[in-house]
Amino acid sequence: MKSLLSALIIGTYILCCLVIKTGPWRYFQINARLFSREKGIFSKLALDDMFPAPWRLKQMRLDISDVPDTFPVFIKPEWGQNSIGIERADTAEQFANIARRLSKSDRSYIVQEAAPGQREFEIFSTFATRKFDKADIITVTETINKTHPFPINSIYNNDTVYKELTGSLSEQQLDQLSQYKLKIGRFGQSRLCVRADSIEDMVAGKFHIVEINLFTPMPINLMDQSYTWKNKLEFILKVGRSLARVTRSIDRNQKTFPVFTSMLLYNRQRGAIGNALRNFLLN
Repeated sequence: MKSLLSALIIGTYILCCLVIKTGPWRYFQINARLFSREKGIFSKLALDDMFPAPWRLKQMRLDISDVPDTFPVFIKPEWGQNSIGIERADTAEQFANIARRLSKSDRSYIVQEAAPGQREFEIFSTFATRKFDKADIITVTETINKTHPFPINSIYNNDTVYKELTGSLSEQQLDQLSQYKLKIGRFGQSRLCVRADSIEDMVAGKFHIVEINLFTPMPINLMDQSYTWKNKLEFILKVGRSLARVTRSIDRNQKTFPVFTSMLLYNRQRGAIGNALRNFLLN
């Protein structure tokens, strides 16, 4: 399902770009100024520094000797999507076992404390003008999983269900959420995951940020099982048009970063030839 939806979004986006005469190949320059050229990723640690303190969770680089004070904690790749590679440690013993195993990996991992809050929400948005005065699209979707107080939610987790809430929020509430996102940074597109005790608390700014996705963030509301195909196709067209406008709004004087190439090569097992190729492409 996700693959089909992604293909439809990509195809619609390309067509919309052609209609308004902007280059779809510039898509990967959306948010590229926040891309770490040195690491070749959108670093979770670097992005965490952008979060206002009241919304920030404690996180650090994975170190087997640096045992967290409280549990559970989540061990995550410094860059990843759709919860791939994330593990939860509920005890110090589990933490030590996971840390010992991951120490053999060439990936960089971080440890994040579990976010307080009874409910989890995904806020997807696009800003299609350089003014960033009003979101072009903003959706709010609740992530529901009753198997554990702190589940590892994912579109690949069969126990995870998504329910769109956008229609139940007022325009003023949605605008407030978009302003919160602007307090973090000016992103052409993004999907912010937060935990709060209620919708009201979230709107009031009483939440903690689990993470923000700046690289090809999927509008997760499309995974709402109540969506008909008519609903999905209508929203995909809306997203395609918006992303085309976002692409057109990229400052042409902005420095170009090799985001797509770097992400393809990131953390792969490679020999001297592969390393040389990566260095050539990134310099």
